[in-house]
Amino acid sequence: MKWALGIAIVALAVAIAALVVAWRTRLAVWRMEAERSREGPIAITGAPQHDSGPVAVVYNPSKKADWQALRAEVDAAAAAAGYPETVWIPTSVEDPGAGQARKALALAPALVIAAGGDGTVRLVAGELAGTGVPLGLLPVGTGNLLARNLDLPLGNRRRLAEIALTGRTRALDMCRLFAPELPAGEREAILGAGGLVFEGSVPFLVISGIGFDAEVMAGANPNLKSSLGWSAYLVSGIQHLRDRKLRGRIRAGGSSVEVEARSVMFANCGELAGGFVLAPNARPDDGWLDITVMDTKGGLIGWGDLVRRVSLQGIGAAESVAEKVLPEVGSLEIRRSRSITVETETLEQVEADGDLLGFAREVTATVEHGALAVRIP
Repeated sequence: MKWALGIAIVALAVAIAALVVAWRTRLAVWRMEAERSREGPIAITGAPQHDSGPVAVVYNPSKKADWQALRAEVDAAAAAAGYPETVWIPTSVEDPGAGQARKALALAPALVIAAGGDGTVRLVAGELAGTGVPLGLLPVGTGNLLARNLDLPLGNRRRLAEIALTGRTRALDMCRLFAPELPAGEREAILGAGGLVFEGSVPFLVISGIGFDAEVMAGANPNLKSSLGWSAYLVSGIQHLRDRKLRGRIRAGGSSVEVEARSVMFANCGELAGGFVLAPNARPDDGWLDITVMDTKGGLIGWGDLVRRVSLQGIGAAESVAEKVLPEVGSLEIRRSRSITVETETLEQVEADGDLLGFAREVTATVEHGALAVRIP
C-alpha cells in the first residue's frame, strides 16, 4: 500500500537524520579527545590513591591494538603515580578473563585494569565484585559500551591510562544472568548442531538480553567487526528483521505477564554504540535493572519506527518528536526491578554485553547494588 510505504520512508528518514546528528556530535567529541592525546607528558597530581600492591593488567591480545605503545603508556603512568610495578596477564580463547582476574587478585593488587572489549571487562569485573579492589578500564573492543556510559575518553589512551590509575573510584552495580540446565535431549541437540548452550551464571555490566539482540550478536561477521566495528551489528540486524518473535512470560516484582516480542533486555546502562539510547533512565549505580521489551508491528514500517524512537532518545528528542510525529508501530516498554525472570516457549539465543552465550529457555537477571569499584574521570 502506498500510504504504508510512505510512512516507512518517513520513519526511516527521521531515524537517519537523528543518527546523523548523534554521529556528528560523537565525532566532535572524538576530535577533541584526539587533540588532547597529542599533549605532553602525563601530569599526576596529589598523593597516590592506592595500597602498596602492584597494578595488574588483564588484557586481550586478540584485539587490534598497538599493545607495545599501550603498555608503555600504562607503565609510564603507573611509575609516575608511584605504583611499584605493573603485571600484564594475557587472556586466551580457553579462558577469556575470569581465570586471569583470579590470578591478578592472588597478587594482592592495588588495582586491576581490564584492557580489551566489553567481554573482557565483564569477566574481570565479575571476579572483582565484592573484593573492594578497583577496576580500571582500557577499552579497545568493538562496542566499549561500559566506557561510553561512563564518559571515558575513547581514543585517548594517555588520558585513559591516567584515569585508570589515578581517577576517582565509583561504586557500580554488578549484574548476573543465570540459566538452569536444559533437559539432556535438548542440550545434546543444540551441541550436535554446532550451537552453544547457556547454563549457569555469568556477569554483565551494561545490557543482556534474550531474542533478537542475541540473534544479531550470533550473526555478526567477525571480519566485518574487525573492519566496520559496531556497524557490523547493523548488517547482522538487517538480516534478522523477519525473524519470528519470542513468546513467553516475564516475572518481576511479584507480578507475571505474558509477552510476545522481538527481544527482552535487562539494562544496567542505557547507551549503546552509535548514539542509540535503549533505556534513558538506566543508571549503573542505582541498584535497579531496566527491563526493556522491544517489539514491532507492520514489518519494515515497525522497524523504521523503532529505530527512529531509539535514535531520538539518544539526542533527547523522544518525547517531543517520537511521540507526536508518527503512529506507534515500533515499541519499547520499560519497567524496573531488582530481579527478572523470562521463560520462553521455545529455545532462544541469549547474550550479555555483546557476548553470545547460547540457547536457553529460562533466564534470570539480578543486580548487586554497589558491588564493584570502578575508576572514572
